[in-house]
Amino acid sequence: MIINCRGIKKQYTGESSFALSGLDLTVEENTVFGFLGPNGSGKTTTIKILTGLMKPTSGDATVAGEEVKVNSIRLRQKIGYLGQEPKMYGYMRGLELLVFVGKVFGFSHVESKKRACELLEMAGLGEAADKKISAYSGGMVQRLGIAQALMGKPEVLFLDEPTSALDPMGRKEILEFIRNLKKDLTIFMSTHILSDVERICDSVAIINKGKLVIQGSMQELKKKYSSQQIEVGFETRESMQSFIDAFRDLNWDIVINDEINKLQINALNIEQIKNKIFEFISVNHFSISKFEILDANLEDIFVKLIQ
Repeated sequence: MIINCRGIKKQYTGESSFALSGLDLTVEENTVFGFLGPNGSGKTTTIKILTGLMKPTSGDATVAGEEVKVNSIRLRQKIGYLGQEPKMYGYMRGLELLVFVGKVFGFSHVESKKRACELLEMAGLGEAADKKISAYSGGMVQRLGIAQALMGKPEVLFLDEPTSALDPMGRKEILEFIRNLKKDLTIFMSTHILSDVERICDSVAIINKGKLVIQGSMQELKKKYSSQQIEVGFETRESMQSFIDAFRDLNWDIVINDEINKLQINALNIEQIKNKIFEFISVNHFSISKFEILDANLEDIFVKLIQ
């Protein structure tokens, strides 16, 4: 495990409650780790502690074999970090910025330029290397931000909401970039966009009100918590209501959409329920417009666990 948190607590000055309440967390090496939670759940606080930008009230952690301490040079040599809103010098050019960052890390000018060019190509910014950053799109700025965070050759890359302000094309570019990085390092990605996590993350942790709710691989979470759904559309509202009344005593988890006469049934024993529904529709001669079996996604699991 390249990241280990043990009993991390954080209470901000003047606050009666804890932003983090004894967080225990582990992250495996060379994986993309999705760190999820509602707004205000403690995601950014966790990242700031793990990157040495903030001191915890109690507890301890290690990242890449280094004890997490505020302003630890040894820790900073092993990590990269991109915050929610990257701040860059707009008057500088992409290549110029990365060379500058390389020199901050102690690389020679030649080594800095070589690595900067490699990272710009990797980020799909090779042709924009000599363009001013102020002329970059949002997606380009994010990719440049990740390239900047990689200049020091980190073992762990921390990303705080890397796609939250991007359009679909920008998000796609960033996610492909992140996916291609995991063979060389570990990515710790905080986000509230669950579809992004499903696309690229190997494992996930969900945090709520400063506490860890669940942690595991994507496969484990889906196997343990997800249920399939049956979606049924009816020709009339009366038919839908008759259907609901007939199965009310079974206490099924039914989500109703009155506007389009459609409902969703969530269940683990989907095959048994499916047969009952088919039989009932057939016997009662219901006219339906849709019948579909859907797999539950990470969003369904997230809502279920948080609620």
